[in-house]
Amino acid sequence: MHKKPIIGICLPNSGNKFAEFFIRLSLFLSNAKAVSLRPNDHSSKDKIDGLLLSGGSDINPLLYGGNKEAHNTKLDKKRDAFELEMIKSAVNRKIPIFGICRGAQLLNIFFDGDLFPTVLDIEEYLIHKNSIFPIKDIFIKKRSKLFDIIKKDKIKANSLHNQAINKVGEDLKVTAKHEGLVQAIEKKNYPFMLAVQWHPEYLFYMKEHRKLFNDFVNACK
Repeated sequence: MHKKPIIGICLPNSGNKFAEFFIRLSLFLSNAKAVSLRPNDHSSKDKIDGLLLSGGSDINPLLYGGNKEAHNTKLDKKRDAFELEMIKSAVNRKIPIFGICRGAQLLNIFFDGDLFPTVLDIEEYLIHKNSIFPIKDIFIKKRSKLFDIIKKDKIKANSLHNQAINKVGEDLKVTAKHEGLVQAIEKKNYPFMLAVQWHPEYLFYMKEHRKLFNDFVNACK
């Protein structure tokens, strides 16, 4: 019998309980063991077989050449610094990485990409709705890891983000979009590095979104 892979979930020091519960549930359904990694408590970081970057607060614009004054939401600089270190360590070890929402944006920054500090900066006409329920169509590129996992070129997903990927990081490729906005990125020549702008953990009742966790966990074995 295979032992369950250990997945480290990056989280803030406090809060995000709702997301953590659903991520743990999704990993449990995919037959993985989850450990929490927080800036002040990350003793199990060297034992992990895969890294999951969860959603949460906006990322400090100063990390990608943005303007601090243009930003008005609460930032968590300690979490930003800790998670960039965790990405560096995971990349050095070549272990699988799965990013969700903020996690996708942070991965993009790690590889020298940047963000739109707020989605509203992009286009006035872009009516940006937020919901944990599947409200938008995501269009997936056929030649991508994401397509290989989901086996569809269009799926419904939820939307809970304030920032969005602008310039794409080095060696990353965009593999899904919605209304011109980047919805998924992957790294070329890496065992498993996939990040999505939506929150698949809240859509565990839809098999397409469960497949993302299944594939990630399988890559961690």
